[in-house]
Amino acid sequence: MRSERVVDVRTLFEDTDDYLQAACLSDWGGLDRKITRPRVQKAGLALAGFTKHVYGDRLQVLGLTEIDYLMSLESAVARDVLERYFAKRLSVVVLTRGLEPPDVLVEVARGTRTPLFRTSLLSSTFIQRVTRRLEALLAPRASIHGVLVDVLGVGVLLIGRSGVGKSEAALDLVLKGHRLVADDIVEVTVRPPDAIWGEATEFHQHHMEIRGMGILNITHLFGVAACRDNKKIEVVVELTESDGEDVDRLGTEGRVFPILGVDVPLVRIPLRPGRNIASLIEVVARNELLKVRGHDSARAFQAKVDARGAGTERVPPTPSQRIPLSEVE
Repeated sequence: MRSERVVDVRTLFEDTDDYLQAACLSDWGGLDRKITRPRVQKAGLALAGFTKHVYGDRLQVLGLTEIDYLMSLESAVARDVLERYFAKRLSVVVLTRGLEPPDVLVEVARGTRTPLFRTSLLSSTFIQRVTRRLEALLAPRASIHGVLVDVLGVGVLLIGRSGVGKSEAALDLVLKGHRLVADDIVEVTVRPPDAIWGEATEFHQHHMEIRGMGILNITHLFGVAACRDNKKIEVVVELTESDGEDVDRLGTEGRVFPILGVDVPLVRIPLRPGRNIASLIEVVARNELLKVRGHDSARAFQAKVDARGAGTERVPPTPSQRIPLSEVE
C-alpha cells in the first residue's frame, strides 16, 4: 500500500541540532504547518513584490542578500513587500548565516503565525542538508510482504505466497554469513533519482518468524553483524511452486518487478524437493554483481548462439578437417 507523504515543521527540525544547526526564533506556534515538497525556495524577486511563483508549501530561505535588501528599504516599503510575501501562507522561513531578523520581519511573521528559524550554516550548505532530509521524509512509501536480505552487498527481496519458505531461505543465508534487513513486512521508499530502499518496521526490526519455532531475535542469536537497518533493493527473487512457462529458462527475458514506479530486476526460482534455495539466491546475487560490472552471462551466451546460427562465428575445424603439417609448404 502506497502512501503520499507530508511533513510538518516540528518534525522537520526535531533532533537536527548538529545537522541543520537551526533554532526557533518564534514563540507564536505554527509548527504544525505542512511541507509537501522537498525543493527549497529562496525569496528572491518576492521581496521586490513579484510573488506569483512563491509556493507556501515549500521551505523558504532568507540569506545575506535578502536581509541586506530588506534593511535597505524604507520601513513602510519593507512591511508592504513582506506582508505580500507572507500572505502566501508560508510553511516556515529560515534565516541563514546566523543573521539577525529585522524587527519588521519578526512582526509580520508573528502577525501571520509563520514559524521563523535561524541557522548558523551558509545558505548553500543549509539548502543542501535540508533538501536531503526533506527528500527522505517526503519520499513515497509502501509496504511489501516479503523478506529483504543483504547477500554479498546486493539487496535481495524475497517474495512469494505466505508459507512458501521465504523466511527459512533467509535464515539459511544468515547462517552463511549474509545479513537480514527485514522479515515479513518490508517498508520501501524511493531515493532520488530512482533507487528503491527497504527497511523493517520499528516493531519487527531484527526479528524473524520461523514456522514451528516462533519469533527469533537474529541479533541475539547471531550477533549485531547478522542484521542491518536498511538496504537498497537491487534484485527481486520470487519463490514459486510453478515450473512452467513463467520460468525464464535462458535468463534473457529481462523481467522486472515494479516498486513505486521503479522497475527492479526479477528472478523466479521454482521450488522442488532437494533444491538448495539459499545457494541459488546467493548465485542470483553474484550474477547481479556481474551484470552491474557489465557482464551478462545469459545474453553473452545468446549472442554466441545467434552468431553461430547466422554463420558469422568462426567455428574451429574438426580433427578430420585439419591439414597435416607435412602437407604445408
